[in-house]
Amino acid sequence: MDVDKIQQQLSSSWRFQVLAYLCFGLIYTRGAWNVFGVIYLAADTEHKCVTDDDIVEVDSCKVFSDTLLLNNSAANGTVGTSFGERKSAAVGRECDILMCRKNGTNFTRPCDNGWVYGDEFESTIVSEWDLVCVRAYLNELSTTIYMIGSMMGALLITPLSDKFGRRLVLLICLLSQAVIGLCVAFSPTYAIFTILRFIVGFFNMGIALCAYVMMTELFPGQYRTIPCCGFQVFWALGIMVTALFGYLIRDWHHLQIVFCSPNVLFAALVWLLPESLPWLISQKKYTLAQTVVNKIARINSLDIPEDLIMQETMHLDKGENDETSGGASLGDQYVDQPLLSGVLSHKQAIVLLSEGTSNAQPLDKDSTDQISTQNTDQASCGAKVDTLVSQDIAPNADPEVQIVDKTIPIEKILEPERLKNVFVLCKTPRMRLYSFILFFLFFVNSLAYFGISLSTPVMHGNPFINLFLLGIVEIPAYIICVIVCQRVGRKVPLWVFLLMCGIVNITAMFISKEASTGMNAVRLTFVMMGKFAITGAYTTVYLYAAEIFPTSIRNHGMGVSSFFENFGSIAAPFIVFAAKSIPEMPMILFGMVSIIGGVMATALPETHKRPLPQTVEEVESWDMYRRRRTT
Repeated sequence: MDVDKIQQQLSSSWRFQVLAYLCFGLIYTRGAWNVFGVIYLAADTEHKCVTDDDIVEVDSCKVFSDTLLLNNSAANGTVGTSFGERKSAAVGRECDILMCRKNGTNFTRPCDNGWVYGDEFESTIVSEWDLVCVRAYLNELSTTIYMIGSMMGALLITPLSDKFGRRLVLLICLLSQAVIGLCVAFSPTYAIFTILRFIVGFFNMGIALCAYVMMTELFPGQYRTIPCCGFQVFWALGIMVTALFGYLIRDWHHLQIVFCSPNVLFAALVWLLPESLPWLISQKKYTLAQTVVNKIARINSLDIPEDLIMQETMHLDKGENDETSGGASLGDQYVDQPLLSGVLSHKQAIVLLSEGTSNAQPLDKDSTDQISTQNTDQASCGAKVDTLVSQDIAPNADPEVQIVDKTIPIEKILEPERLKNVFVLCKTPRMRLYSFILFFLFFVNSLAYFGISLSTPVMHGNPFINLFLLGIVEIPAYIICVIVCQRVGRKVPLWVFLLMCGIVNITAMFISKEASTGMNAVRLTFVMMGKFAITGAYTTVYLYAAEIFPTSIRNHGMGVSSFFENFGSIAAPFIVFAAKSIPEMPMILFGMVSIIGGVMATALPETHKRPLPQTVEEVESWDMYRRRRTT
C-alpha cells in the first residue's frame, strides 16, 4: 500500500500536521532540560572549609602576623585585641585549612568540619553532598552515567516502538520519566541520585527518538526535508528555557521537579494524538488506520472517502492476484527449472529466467547476491524458499544453475550475507577509509558539542546568560546549514565548520580570564562562534553519512556511527572536569580534534546531487566515474 500517496491526500490542508508538529516539538524541547539541567543541579559555587569555633579565622597568615605586630606595638592595647593572647589563627581554603602560628611555623589540616558555600544557589547536589575536592569527580561521573543511560535507551527503546507502536511507547516513557524524575528530586544520597538519573537518561533518549520518528511520519516524502531540519530548532529552544529555569529556581530539588512535571501535560497531548499512520499500515492494522485517516480529514476539513484504506487494500490485493496469475502462466514455461542457490522465490526465479530472452540464462554470483540482498525483508518474516524439483536434474534444466532438493529457511541461506555485512564497512579500500573518517567525525562532533555546552560553568561571565547564548546560536546554525548544504554541498561546509570550531576555540583560550572586560567579551564571543560551528558540523555529518553509506548497509553504518558518537558524549564531562585544574585544556582539546576532523573530512567524496548508493561497489566506483568524465 502506498502510504505516501495517502498522506499526500491528507496534506491539502496542514492544520493537523502543524498542530501535531508543535506538540512533538514541545516534547523534543523538554529533552534538553534533562541533558543541560545538570549544569544548575550540580552547580559548583564558591566554597571553603569551615574552621573551628574556638579559632580565629583570617584571610591570610600575613594578616595574622601583621595584626600581632600592631597589637604588640600598640600602647593602649586596643589594636588587634580580637586575637588577644591567641597564638594561632586559621585560613579556610577550598580543600584544606591553613593554620597560622605566632612563631611562623604554619601548617595545613583537613576540612574536618565540612564546607561553607556561596549564596548564588540555595542548594545544589554539590553543596548537599559535599562533592568538592577529592569527591569533585563524582559530579562529572553522574553526568557520564546519565549519558550511558541515554545510549542504552537508544538501543533498547526504539525496537519496542517498532513492535508495539510509537504512541504507546512514547506515553509510557513520558509518564515513567515523570515518576523517576520526581524521585530524583527527593534522592537521599548521591548514589540513588546517580542511579535514578541513569534511568531518566534512558527514557529521555527514547522519548526524543519516538517523537522525532512520529514527526517525520506526519509528512509525505516530498515535504519532509524542511520539517525534519527545522525540528532541531526546538532543541535549541530547550537549551534556552533550561537557562531561564536555572536563573529563576536556585534550589535543585525544585528545579528537578520543574524539569519532570510537564511530562504529564505532554503525555496528555500525546494521548489526544493518533498513532502513526505509516506504522499502522505497516502492521496491517487497517481498521485503526482508517480511523486515523478520518480524524485527520475531519481536522483538515477534507472530503476523504471513509473507506479509503479499504479501497487501497482491495486495489493492492487485486494487483497481487494479477501478478500471481501472470506468474503462474509464465511458470509453465520453466516448470522444470530449479531455483538458484536456494535464495530466490518461485516468482523471482521465473521472472529472472524469462527476462530478456526466451531461453533460461545462468545467473552469475553478483546477480544472485543482489537478489539475496533484496530478499532481506522476506527473510525477516521467516519466509522459506520452495524448490520445484528434486535432486535429479530435469531434462530441460539449465546445468549452470545450482539445485536444492528441500525447503531451506531463508535465514540460513542469508546468514553468510548478514555476517558479511558486519565487516563490509572495512572490507573494501574506499569504504574502509570513508567509514573510519565518519566514525571519527561522529565522535569529534559529539565530544565538542557536549564539551562546549557543559563548559558553561567554567566560562567567564554569567552561567545563565552563557547557556542561553549557547542555545540561541544554534538556531542560525541550523538555518545556514540547510541553505549551504542545498547550494554548495556537504563536503565543503563540513570541513569549514570543523576548522572554524577548532580555530576559534583555541584562540579563545589564549585570552586570559583576568583580562579586561572587553577582552573577556571577545573570549566569550569566540566560544559562541565555536558552538555555532560545531552545531553546523553536527547537522551536516548526519546528512553526509546517510548519503555515503550504501542502502545495503546504511542502517548498520549509522548504528556503528552512533556508537562512536555516544563515546564522545560520555567522555565530554570528564574532559570538562579537567578544567578545574587546567582551565585551558578542554577548549584546546576540543579545538584540536575539530581541526583534525576538518582535515580528514577533505578526503570524503561529495554526495550533493548524487543518487544514493545502493551497494558498496557503487561507492568504490565513484572516483573512477569522475575520472572517466574528466578524461
